[in-house]
Amino acid sequence: MEIKKTESKALCNLEVLNILNEMKDKSSNNKLGGNQLATIVYEASQFLQNDTAGRTSEDVRNLLTALLNFNVGLTQNEKLMIINTPPKTALELSLLVHNYDERMSEEQVEQLITLINS
Repeated sequence: MEIKKTESKALCNLEVLNILNEMKDKSSNNKLGGNQLATIVYEASQFLQNDTAGRTSEDVRNLLTALLNFNVGLTQNEKLMIINTPPKTALELSLLVHNYDERMSEEQVEQLITLINS
């Protein structure tokens, strides 16, 4: 694997799945990396396929745009966690957003959950 950009950024699960699929395509053509790498890539991609089932890159972009425009400032890590594991309840949201009860009203929590589920 080669480093294309020196800056590091957090990737969502769908982006990681795309990278793993590219690695599978390259390794099947070149037979590089050996059995251990192939096993890790296969198992990780299987997990991520089940985890991201039904979501597309466009869905992720739309949700990220909606989170950017939401009236409560969320950190990059909070947005990433929401994208990777979309909460369906206020309890699930409380696990992803630090001090959510201090930063958001109940109405804003419901708005955010509705936004995420739409």
